[in-house]
Amino acid sequence: MAPTSASAPGQLTIDELATATGTTSRRIRSLQTLGLLAHPELRGRTGLYGPLHRARLASILELQDRGFSLESLGVLFAALDAGQSLASVLGMAEPTTMDPAATAPTETPVDSAELYGFADLQPPGASNRRARRPLLSIVPTTMWDESEAS
Repeated sequence: MAPTSASAPGQLTIDELATATGTTSRRIRSLQTLGLLAHPELRGRTGLYGPLHRARLASILELQDRGFSLESLGVLFAALDAGQSLASVLGMAEPTTMDPAATAPTETPVDSAELYGFADLQPPGASNRRARRPLLSIVPTTMWDESEAS
């Protein structure tokens, strides 16, 4: 759907964002209320959503499809926004990598999408942009299978 005349290039209304991401306006508003998605920029009475809103919403929807609860996403995104690593969120030591030429692990902690297996969730070029800031990768929560419940 093409942006309306009220929106600037690259910005979408809530209905356009919902259509573009395959969700509903009501769900977007709910995610904003929970603090998972930032509120839009207002132009008059119209809220406009940019590329960062769309990327964050797409990540939330994909992670929900993988079984993450909204509560766990709230904890993880809050930590990501604060620049924390997954290890710090879990209360564990930062991971180390093995230098192929060395016989012992290096002392430099590495927190990357590849390390945790979530490189496919990163937008193109994300590793270069976040090189100075640790990446918060995500660990799924336990899923409840209602078919086995009695």
